[in-house]
Amino acid sequence: MLSVGPDAVLVERRLVSGALTCPECGQRLAPWGHAAPRFVRVAAELVRRIRPRRGICSSAVGCGRSHVLLPRFCLGRRVDAVTVIWAALLARAAGRGWRTIVAAAGRPASTVRGWVARFAAHAEPIRVAFARLERHANTGGDLDRIVPAGCAVADAVAQIGVACAAVRRARGPAVFAVSGAEMVAACSGGWLLAARPLPAAGKWINTSRHL
Repeated sequence: MLSVGPDAVLVERRLVSGALTCPECGQRLAPWGHAAPRFVRVAAELVRRIRPRRGICSSAVGCGRSHVLLPRFCLGRRVDAVTVIWAALLARAAGRGWRTIVAAAGRPASTVRGWVARFAAHAEPIRVAFARLERHANTGGDLDRIVPAGCAVADAVAQIGVACAAVRRARGPAVFAVSGAEMVAACSGGWLLAARPLPAAGKWINTSRHL
């Protein structure tokens, strides 16, 4: 899976022109049909239907794998938009109570608790992966100092924040219009609430090119 911009026309143009690259091997992606339609809940009473494009690594020296091109307002295998999920994770990391978080999200308590539980289960590998991303984006610069909070969720959320800030500094005006939550989705390749283990060292999916 590759996290891409929300404009389907622009994504198609970049895919056809060879401007998108495989997250596994870095070779050029070519059009490869579409993924199954899915629904994204962008507000409590508003559901949007999308059908993401697929691309396949088409180089003779590439891996030959295909990938879903997921708009950056989504996360892999989640119905709710990343904006809502990320806000809940930020609130939990800040020590907010469950009632406050659930009310702000406008989602069932079981759903919100599920997001946080899933994130907490992968908090340490997520933190480590975003620390790698920060180092990658901050080549030649000083890394931000993070004071441990004594909570795996809070430490991971803090590391995500500084890593995404490093990507913003590296890319400059090219990502000024991208929201904080969408930066998180893009930089995680859509796998923030990992339904599978996060990429191994050297395979962090989206360092910035497809924002």
